[in-house]
Amino acid sequence: MKTEVSHFKDNIRSWYKNNARNFSWRKTNDPWKIYLIEILSQQTQLDRANKYYKKFISEYPNPEKMAVASKKKILKLWSGLGYNNRAIRLHESAKILSKKSFNDLYPNFMELPGVGKYTNSALLSFAYGEKVITVDTNVKRVVQRYFKKDNVDKFIEENEKDLLKHFNSRDFNQALMDLGSYICTSTNPKCNICPLEQECMKYIKITKKQQEPFHNSNRQKRGQIVNILINTKKVRSSELAKKLNIKETTLNKLIKDLERDGILNISKNKYIEIKSN
Repeated sequence: MKTEVSHFKDNIRSWYKNNARNFSWRKTNDPWKIYLIEILSQQTQLDRANKYYKKFISEYPNPEKMAVASKKKILKLWSGLGYNNRAIRLHESAKILSKKSFNDLYPNFMELPGVGKYTNSALLSFAYGEKVITVDTNVKRVVQRYFKKDNVDKFIEENEKDLLKHFNSRDFNQALMDLGSYICTSTNPKCNICPLEQECMKYIKITKKQQEPFHNSNRQKRGQIVNILINTKKVRSSELAKKLNIKETTLNKLIKDLERDGILNISKNKYIEIKSN
């Protein structure tokens, strides 16, 4: 196993040296910048998330600036990225971080809304240089295929020390992310140009996720509601239903979802608006 791990690391290191994607946040250990890109890149390709990162970091170079911004302003900047509840969680995190620093929370950042094991590991690795593996889908896929493992989490946990020995964790994690997103893709992997191809076990398991089509979905309609409200002060539910060409009963369910996510308020006289701070 040690030989397999050694070959794996040598090939990854060599490939990453010449193929690393160049993003500004990859050169920083500022936890706010790292946290911001991690939230923006959830369920979003890095190149697209990076465009939003540039807008957000310019507007909010620190959590204190974001903490005092309005939800409407943040949602407007977020517009087009989808999953607006992530923007709300980011805003709530900024409020916490304006009172407690990342150093105060270290090494457990799960007090921040929406932070799970992966984001916590990303902060530890990229901001604090800790020897931890950030187990995202790309990392798991590469490791699973190369070492032929079904229980990837267990394998990584048992071999983390050897995998990161003499290897900067930031470089290791980012190398696997880049390889997984560009070459060792979920479907149609480019094995012929993969640096691991010679020793790889090629344990390729294709699992198809049944995802709700976006067009005319509730997710699309919720996004349309938010887009209308970030460009107007408030509207009545009847008017909103007419604009979206849906029944008020359908609209009410969507509104409840957005209200639960902390995005909207609905008044007694049925006016709907973006929730204030």
